[in-house]
Amino acid sequence: MPALFTRFVKRSVQALALIACATTLHAQLDPNYPSRPIKIIVPWSPGLPADVAARAVAERMTVSMKQPVMIENRPGASGTLGYAEVLKQPADGYTVYVLSSASLVLPVMYPDRRLEFTKDVHAVGHLHWSYNAAVVPADSRLTTMDAIVARAKAEPGKLTFASAGSGTPAHLAGEAFNRSTGVSTTHVPYVQLPAAMNDFLGGRIDFMFLTTVAAIPQINGGKLRALAVTSAKRLPALPNVPTMGELGFSNFVFRSFETLTVRAGTPKPIIDRLNAELNKALAAPDLRERFVASGWDVEPMNPDQITKVLASESERWLQLGRDLKLKGE
Repeated sequence: MPALFTRFVKRSVQALALIACATTLHAQLDPNYPSRPIKIIVPWSPGLPADVAARAVAERMTVSMKQPVMIENRPGASGTLGYAEVLKQPADGYTVYVLSSASLVLPVMYPDRRLEFTKDVHAVGHLHWSYNAAVVPADSRLTTMDAIVARAKAEPGKLTFASAGSGTPAHLAGEAFNRSTGVSTTHVPYVQLPAAMNDFLGGRIDFMFLTTVAAIPQINGGKLRALAVTSAKRLPALPNVPTMGELGFSNFVFRSFETLTVRAGTPKPIIDRLNAELNKALAAPDLRERFVASGWDVEPMNPDQITKVLASESERWLQLGRDLKLKGE
């Protein structure tokens, strides 16, 4: 009798667990998804690449999904404030997070925060690949990359380059330049890009590896001179600007990305729906032209493809952080 009773209790518990699991899944799956507004959390300030790209696709997705797709900027703590907010929300597809390359190096910089991007979130789809332009103020005497190298060798540490903070693409591209050429230039981190641009345009910073979306308007406006781009081939938006490789800096390709993610545990049908809507938005000719004009490459992917890219890129950025011995400020 005790054995029969034990089996009965065990089966009852298992049955209740299955019912609870099915109920939870049904609640998360939301057969009418989306039945309310979707929020995309951007962990950076308005105007930065992640924000620009997210707003562009959100406009399209709002129309096609027949629900508002809203942008919420949560800058601060190197992008981890927005990330923490995502992890507080249910895994139901109503909170989406823009994961940037700049975030992937954070586990090296802040080991005590236990950041595990490839485990905590699930990739939805790829927004774009972006590159940096090596630029100087229009009236700078440094008119070529060779001139920067020569000056840096003659006066180690005197030349300065700026970024919107340690671990950002502008910072890492500058450090990669130092390592590849064997020169020493000094990184000057700023809290926000506008402050960095203010000093840069004012001649208080010597050069920058500026993200193309921020650089192109200043180049076209005559305020900055572009010396090179970090892409493998010339960018349609800057056809007259050579790549670093063309200038003799072999194997110097530096790219970053923005991708949409959701909290791990989000049902696959919801992830697939978000991916389809994102890729539909990216296929729109006017949006694609807008991205290309910003110096971005558009490469739509399915969730499995972007998950593999995220894993490989995460390891690449982590290794770069280790090699440079980056530490949080």
